[in-house]
Amino acid sequence: MDLSDVTESDLGLLPYADLPLGALKRTKGGLDNELAISVNFGITRDPKGLKALEFISWWVRDSARAGEPMQIRCVALPPIGDQFGTSLRFCIDYFYADPEQDIGKLLSKVGKLAVELNSAKGLYPQVVSS
Repeated sequence: MDLSDVTESDLGLLPYADLPLGALKRTKGGLDNELAISVNFGITRDPKGLKALEFISWWVRDSARAGEPMQIRCVALPPIGDQFGTSLRFCIDYFYADPEQDIGKLLSKVGKLAVELNSAKGLYPQVVSS
């Protein structure tokens, strides 16, 4: 999603509810030429799903510590009726800014992140296979 036109006042509006609000409030909206690439996912509600979530949470945190502009967060709907207990999902947000707006550079960066995640999986096969 193109964040460059998202203002701080937009963040309270329903269409923006699933955006990374905490990060965007810190910058008072989107930065110039900034995109948010968000990957939403769920997990199985068992030990294997929790281990997968823990592994990917570690990888995102470690990548952010190394300088990648990314975060992981959880998203859920309000606790109303039957949706409560069923709407929890997770999201990896990657913030990308490029004044040239070169889609090739963006795709290259996303590909590099995918290779790095795959490499991390290879470094810890005992964790990934459990």
